[in-house]
Amino acid sequence: MPRSLPPISANAAFFIDFDGTLVAIAPRPDLVHVEPEVRQVLERLSERFDHAVAVITGRPLATVDGFLAPLKLPVAAEHGSIRRDAEGRVHADTHSIGAVKTVAARLAPLVEANPGLLLERKQTSVALHYRQRPELGAACKEAVEKAVADTTGLAILPGKMVYEVRPQGLDKGTAVKAFLDEPPFKGRVPVYMGDDVTDEDAFAAINALGGITIKIDDGNTKAQYRTDRAGLFAWLESLAAQD
Repeated sequence: MPRSLPPISANAAFFIDFDGTLVAIAPRPDLVHVEPEVRQVLERLSERFDHAVAVITGRPLATVDGFLAPLKLPVAAEHGSIRRDAEGRVHADTHSIGAVKTVAARLAPLVEANPGLLLERKQTSVALHYRQRPELGAACKEAVEKAVADTTGLAILPGKMVYEVRPQGLDKGTAVKAFLDEPPFKGRVPVYMGDDVTDEDAFAAINALGGITIKIDDGNTKAQYRTDRAGLFAWLESLAAQD
C-alpha cells in the first residue's frame, strides 16, 4: 500500500475522522488536544474546495463544535445518526434512543465497579471505553453483548479500546453518501481519511464510488493509501495552499 498520497483535483470533497486523525487519541475522550494548525488547515481547505469539507466522527455534535470552535463545519456525529449538513440543518435518527438508554443502564454497574472504565452517553448511542483498563477488554465485550442481547434496532461497533452501541443501518459510510447527495459535496470526488475500524465502512463506500481512501497509521484496512498524522497534515496543507 503506497504511503505517498495522491494528487487531488479541484473537484474533490473531503471527509475526515476526528479522533486519531484530526487529533491524537488521548487516555480519555475529554483530554484530546486540538492543535491550532488543525483548525487552520480545515478552514483553508474548506475555502479552497468550495466548503466541501466535513468531519465524520463517533463524537457528539456539540463536542466536535466545542473542540473546533469558532470553526463550524458540516459534521456526521455519533457514526452518522446525527448529521448537520452544509446548510446547518440537523438530521437525527432517534428511533433507538429508548433501547440505548436501557443498554447504558445495564452497563453502568460494570463501570461503577471498575475505576478507569468510562461510559460515554451520547444522544443516540453509548460507548464503553476501556483504554485505561485494557485487561478488561474481554469483560467489556461480554457485558456489551449481554446488554444488547434482547434489544432491537441496535448494533455493536468495536473500535480502539471501545465498544459502541448505535442504531442499526447507520455508519460512517451511509453518512458520507448522504453528504454526497447534497451541495456542496454533490458531483465531487470523495476523499476519506480515518484511523479506526469504525472508518472501514466509509472506506468501502468511497472505494465503490471511485473515490480516494486514506488510512492513518497501521492496521488492516480497505483503504487505498496509508500515512501518519504528520504526513496527512503536510498533504492537506499543500492542498489548501494550491492556487
